[in-house]
Amino acid sequence: MKGRLLPLVLTLALLAGCTPPPEPSPSTAPEPDPTPVAGMDFDAFLEEVNTRRKAVIETEAALDIGQWTSDFTDQNDTYTEEEMDILLTPHDLTEPLTIETAQEDIEAFFTLLRTTYGAYEYFGGDEVFGPLEEQALAQIQQEAEDGKILLSRTVQDILVDVLSPAVRDGHFAIGGQSLIELHRVYLYYVPDLYLSDVDGLDSDYVKPTIGPEGQICYGFYALSQDGTDLPHTLGGYDLDWTQAERSTRGSKVFSEYSYQDIPVLQSTQMYANTPEQEAQLERFAACGGEYAGEPVLIFDVRANPGGSDRWIMNWFEGFTGQPAQPKRVFSARYSQMFCRAFDFDPENDLGTWMVSEDQGTWTPSETVTLLLADKGTASSGETVVEFFRSMENVLAVGAPTSGCALVPNNSGFYLPNTGLYVYFGTGLAFHETMENRDGTGFLPDLWVNPPDALDAAARLCDYYGLK
Repeated sequence: MKGRLLPLVLTLALLAGCTPPPEPSPSTAPEPDPTPVAGMDFDAFLEEVNTRRKAVIETEAALDIGQWTSDFTDQNDTYTEEEMDILLTPHDLTEPLTIETAQEDIEAFFTLLRTTYGAYEYFGGDEVFGPLEEQALAQIQQEAEDGKILLSRTVQDILVDVLSPAVRDGHFAIGGQSLIELHRVYLYYVPDLYLSDVDGLDSDYVKPTIGPEGQICYGFYALSQDGTDLPHTLGGYDLDWTQAERSTRGSKVFSEYSYQDIPVLQSTQMYANTPEQEAQLERFAACGGEYAGEPVLIFDVRANPGGSDRWIMNWFEGFTGQPAQPKRVFSARYSQMFCRAFDFDPENDLGTWMVSEDQGTWTPSETVTLLLADKGTASSGETVVEFFRSMENVLAVGAPTSGCALVPNNSGFYLPNTGLYVYFGTGLAFHETMENRDGTGFLPDLWVNPPDALDAAARLCDYYGLK
């Protein structure tokens, strides 16, 4: 492998006549060490990532969700056929509301959660949601007593306000307003500052990255809601934190091309709105085996919001010769509303959970795959990340994913009086560990400002001779 050196900072010319520069004040933070930044050993870095991921599958404890998936057959007669039709059918808003109709919708919403929401018990069950319902009813009562006109937006705002602190779910939305924002963190970084030695620096703020020449080194990267909690100085470095930018999406849902002689596959969504897009996804599903012999491959799922997992399932099996089997537990709650929404007949299983656990299988691969992901990578886009984390010789490049995987099988419902649209899932899932990653996402191996991820991956390939 090659090793190249890069100056850490540029020397600035100080034009001040013949007057020598003043001595620095003792209180001034020292400038970064100008020692050139050497690249890490690529093979050693990749092996460490492989070892860590393989250990998750082979040595970590099994995933157990039994405490949140008890039978609930006592709820099997909660709804009549007519009531379910109303909850699943868009209908006009009835405005303004009376206090009675507003309270009816709040009660209907919490009944829907109690009988249908996949993470109801995970987030505390009746012990948590009961007081939240009382709080919401009290707030709508106060709005009425204050003489305010009660609208569907009033109900929406109250429900979002009371639920957001308790529900960390990347899919959950009320009236189009996501509940995850209170819990979501974003990537911040310090541009153009690279280090080869991070001894003594807090690992919360320094991460492996790709330097200007393509070398694996370190940079300042951190997660924060708004950046205000990040340190201004660390280890003698002045830190000018910048929020990472969003990636732009291509015009095709799937495309294949070459970038600096490296094959690139780009998936921007996992669903089709037109026959042309359907054909692109069919090509996606079918082409995996054609890339199996490549020495290096770039797979780009930046800004991919998801859709159906079946496209990546077929691609992965074609690429590796075996189905993807990441370590995960997946469940579906066979409630009245789940079965009606998904047109599913559970036969004798109504009021029970379907739970499927996969201990995981480590998938060998000779290809070095550079997986590009960012905050826009969500749902089935994150499934790509989950699959690739169970495969050998994969490095994730870019930013953490959205974090939108805890609650699958999502569907929309409409409250009876307001017609307010609520969207949430009827399952519960964990991947690799029992950590809830919603709002945080899967972390990259090499942290890079997302719009630079493709070029950075190509620089890395050139620097280490991977092509």
